[in-house]
Amino acid sequence: MGQVERVEVVEYTDVMCSWAWGSEPKLRLLRWRYEDWCDWRLVMGGLVGDRTTNPAWDPVGAVPKTIAFWAQVAAYTGAPYPVHLQWIASCSDASGLGLCAVRLQGDNVALAVLRRMREAIFVFGRPPDTLARVLDAVQGTPGLDVERFARDLPGPEALAAYRADWEETRKPNASVRNLQGDWPGIGNLKQTDGLERYAFPTLLFRGPGGEHTVPGWCPLTAYLEAMEQVVPGSTVAPRPDPTPNEAFARWPLLTATELAILCGPNAAPPSGATPYDWGNGGVYLRPELYPAICIPREHAHARDQTADPLWQKQPTT
Repeated sequence: MGQVERVEVVEYTDVMCSWAWGSEPKLRLLRWRYEDWCDWRLVMGGLVGDRTTNPAWDPVGAVPKTIAFWAQVAAYTGAPYPVHLQWIASCSDASGLGLCAVRLQGDNVALAVLRRMREAIFVFGRPPDTLARVLDAVQGTPGLDVERFARDLPGPEALAAYRADWEETRKPNASVRNLQGDWPGIGNLKQTDGLERYAFPTLLFRGPGGEHTVPGWCPLTAYLEAMEQVVPGSTVAPRPDPTPNEAFARWPLLTATELAILCGPNAAPPSGATPYDWGNGGVYLRPELYPAICIPREHAHARDQTADPLWQKQPTT
């Protein structure tokens, strides 16, 4: 690729955000193609304030309303969402601390833990909204030193890092402040507990050509155009898109939408993958890497209405 400058990428996100979850296929593909030429930094934004301060807070009563909202988002993103959500997250802080704690072990394992926490919500219906639930969600994550993670999770370094991320998210740039419009997933100025912040996900691309902001739900082309604006020539030599087996070797859980975006609309499931589907979007996974996930038998319905978890069936080849 020659001497093209590196692209700096800052991603404002939150584990609990359904639009960020729905954007993962595009962002996985962007990383796959260009990660060798990008310096990528995750910033945890704190989407959900502490709901337990409300005396009327009911983590179960709001489940139907939340599922209905996720269904609306999924109509645009194609991302799965859980039919049998078990509770509503009380706060984003525990998962934000989790990401900040695991960053001490490196960027790759941090990405894997971020994904595990999202899967706990949007695939398995068990939001990691306490430190104990975060620890449950990340069990089996390849490359994670769980004992160190358990020590770092309540520690001062993770807390300071999360506080810095939280505050940075609440300093949105002029591009976001001036964004006008009204469409699903728009990345204009948002608020949490009365404080202005970036929408999730929002990506800032920086380079010799300046800074370009891609806020909210956007097509892949918007990210590519931003890269080219800040570093001309940065997208001309992408890594070839992965085969299904290459994708599955890197990511032990793929949604059906991810498989199509990463590997092509007619891609076959990866070898050795086990299908899992509650009826609102399928995934392919390695169940041996998810030891803490316990799904009640009556909650594991496939589209063919069988009552057994799909991961007890024969793997798809």
